[in-house]
Amino acid sequence: MTRWFNEVEIYELTTPVMDRIIGSIRENKIDKAVVLCDLLREERIIIHDFFADACTALYTWIGRNLGEERLKDMFTFSLEQSARRQIYDIVDPALKRGLEAFTLARGCWVAHSCSGAGEHGGAFRLEEDDEKFTFVLDPCGSGGRLRRKRRYEPPLAFARTERSYPWSYNRKGFPYYCVHCSFMNELLPYTHLGFINWPVDPPEHAMDVCRWHLYKDRSAVPEKYYERFGLVKPTGKGNLRAGRKRWFTPEQLSEMVRPTPDKIREMLQRGQQRETLRFASKMKGEFFFLHNLYVNMLVTTLDFIAREAGEERLGEALSYVYDTCVREQITAHIEKLQRQDALAFIIRNIFLADTCGGAGMPAPRLSIEEGESEVRIILDPCASGGKLIRRRAYEPLKASTEFRERIENRLMKLSLKIPLPRRLLEFTIPIMFDYISEFRRPVGMGMTRKAHPWSSDRSSLPSYCCFCKVFLEEANCNWLQVTPPAGLKDPCIWRARK
Repeated sequence: MTRWFNEVEIYELTTPVMDRIIGSIRENKIDKAVVLCDLLREERIIIHDFFADACTALYTWIGRNLGEERLKDMFTFSLEQSARRQIYDIVDPALKRGLEAFTLARGCWVAHSCSGAGEHGGAFRLEEDDEKFTFVLDPCGSGGRLRRKRRYEPPLAFARTERSYPWSYNRKGFPYYCVHCSFMNELLPYTHLGFINWPVDPPEHAMDVCRWHLYKDRSAVPEKYYERFGLVKPTGKGNLRAGRKRWFTPEQLSEMVRPTPDKIREMLQRGQQRETLRFASKMKGEFFFLHNLYVNMLVTTLDFIAREAGEERLGEALSYVYDTCVREQITAHIEKLQRQDALAFIIRNIFLADTCGGAGMPAPRLSIEEGESEVRIILDPCASGGKLIRRRAYEPLKASTEFRERIENRLMKLSLKIPLPRRLLEFTIPIMFDYISEFRRPVGMGMTRKAHPWSSDRSSLPSYCCFCKVFLEEANCNWLQVTPPAGLKDPCIWRARK
């Protein structure tokens, strides 16, 4: 039987685009590296949009089936598991807000914007004045784009709040997805840190901008942001003089928000090959922190559904995700392709994009083995569900792990008090957050207790892995099969019948 993929095609399907760019530069194939920048722009948009849509679909299912008031419980549970140990435990007032703004630009908004790819591409700018930094999202790469893409209108009709709540910024008709910002930025930081960390001015309508603020002096956050939640603003004079220091020049602010492919292309066109290699290596994992946050939010939301609605209804919620997030955007596309091209589409836009440019400790490995009758795709591990298993997300938090994390927290906070050079901090802080997002996963997540049709009649299937099982069954894609890992060190294996 004719081979589907030759060696060059296998290399391209299993190698992150950034690594291909780096390899082309080292081989002095600059024109090829410039062309690859267009692929880099599109590399993760499909999986990024699936993550945002899937979260919104699950929130919608919960609101309509368990009651809108339960969203407060769900967001609290999900973000306690996804952000407390991963973000709040290591936030320290000693971290200068300029460094925090720099880290957010790299690890959150550059990643969220996906280089402007996709429908109503994400875009943002960073502003600085005497008292604060402001991320102006026009649109936000997730919630703003969901609104501009009309995901809250028929036929998808994702849910908006039916009445106003403090956590919906006291607005009726507030998009469910955007509710998570009130918990992640304001309510839970207030609980764990004693202050609102990143107050938000959400958009009034779809074409409006969203604003995230970082006040240089945390005590200078205006009282109005506390009052809308019924919170008491903490007392304290702060350090207003230090707050008025300007961290960035206008040129630096403009450069920080530019899409990575555009920067690489321009640096190569100026002949700055060595500088481009350093920059490309630094930005390989720009999607890593955000990717892990999404995966953590999804697995905790699935766990909440199984606990509160019963395991039997988890399949119903997953089917709703398929109908609203996969059928039109992915299945309808691959149904028009020959199997060989459909498999290449899935590998490139799902499996390869999921590796976040090969970031991680260890980096996820994607390999392809082709035989006479089938093609095997080996994810060792899958960078989403497989990493959850290997990081023991389905087990209780061990005392030894808890002890290690307490030591890490103290060491990281101590390091912030050392007067290190700013450039060194800008290099090390993103690495620190990537490390934390890799090793601090949710804990105690559930596996299926019984065998269900949507778990391929298998019990003890990790809840996140049920996504793939349901999607294949719903798509009636009988030429594709998936075998999830059975143990901590097992790979996930996909088989495509020729």
